[in-house]
Amino acid sequence: MAAVKPKIYFIACTFPPYGRGNAITNACVANYLAEDFDVEVIAMEQERGFLLSYQNDQSLVDSLKPQIQVQRIGAAKWWGLNEILYAIGILPCYFLNWAYSVWRCRQTLVRQPGVLFAVYPVFANLVVACLLQRYYRMPLLVDFRDDFSGVMSRGWRRIYRPFYAALEAWVMRRADAVTATTEALAADLTRRYDLEPSRVGVVYNIVPTLEPAESREGDGVLKIVYAGAISRIQRPEVLLQAYHVLVERHPSLRGRIEVEIYGPESRYFRRKVAKHIVPGVKFGGFLPRRELEEVLQEADIGFMSLGDPVYSYATPTKLFDYIELGLPILASLPSGAAAELVEGHEIGLVAPLGDIDALANCLAELVERPELRARYRENMAAIRPQFRPQNQARKWRDLLLSLSAKENSEYTLVTPHKKECDLV
Repeated sequence: MAAVKPKIYFIACTFPPYGRGNAITNACVANYLAEDFDVEVIAMEQERGFLLSYQNDQSLVDSLKPQIQVQRIGAAKWWGLNEILYAIGILPCYFLNWAYSVWRCRQTLVRQPGVLFAVYPVFANLVVACLLQRYYRMPLLVDFRDDFSGVMSRGWRRIYRPFYAALEAWVMRRADAVTATTEALAADLTRRYDLEPSRVGVVYNIVPTLEPAESREGDGVLKIVYAGAISRIQRPEVLLQAYHVLVERHPSLRGRIEVEIYGPESRYFRRKVAKHIVPGVKFGGFLPRRELEEVLQEADIGFMSLGDPVYSYATPTKLFDYIELGLPILASLPSGAAAELVEGHEIGLVAPLGDIDALANCLAELVERPELRARYRENMAAIRPQFRPQNQARKWRDLLLSLSAKENSEYTLVTPHKKECDLV
């Protein structure tokens, strides 16, 4: 008779098939945890928002392990008020209407003891987890893939900094264990809340395991690819601006470089990026994950960018895609975690944030020096085991096994009052 696996309630509002940036990581987490746990995902039923919309990617659903249970809860009808209040800084998250619905449905969702595992973004995940932890007295692991109070307090929102800090402190008090995406973020959280360093672990972003791309050296044309969100956070138009500068300076490079951009045709794309689509640049729109992997397999250089110093702690998911693929990196980044990782491991070239001339020079160096690209690929092969998703996910597994072994004597299973969750 097979042993009963420990129960994990994985709280992930954005889960395949939509919300792809977060959904890729969430799907990977669920898949790896399903090897050792009985995983039940609490996610949001997809609905078109008042201002927000998400691209569907069915290939992410197809990659989920069949034993994973996904409970999808519809968000309460707030008629766009949640998005408006988020935009003006009063709410810390535009999915709090979903958190409200989950709380109302808690008695139909939680039927046996287990461990709560919540990931940020989005903040609604942490709200749900903390409320359930308080109600059921179950152990809680909180993971920060992003810096909540730091990012939320940027720009004019800094007037809300005490409010966001208080919310973050509330989460930290309820969590039995905490993980963060980089050493820098873990150190910030430890310092903010005077925690024992051992209480905050580091788990790098995880992506699906990919086969390293074969070198296309000798084809004569180098393909540079950016694939991801198109917004002011990334500002991928800097790549197109650098390409324009480069070919203006060195007309002989025309025809030797192809730049490809993939992502949703957002309002930001139409306002900031579309005008830079010139001969030598291709916009491929939004592609399902599996098709995107094929595009990256055929690339020579992978581009990544962050458009604001506030994201200096961040390590974008595509960084780990490029490591998996052995794809030399061209980047425009603030000084911080991602830049240090790329430069420290010598896997690409980084231009300072906003410096188009420096980015053009980096691009020229990668184009003109095939031996440099070969060295970066070799270095990526050497560090790949360290960042492999199964090795990173093992850190969560060990923490969750430790928490599941704790005494849950305070847990009380509540008999549901309703047979269905039809509250929205």
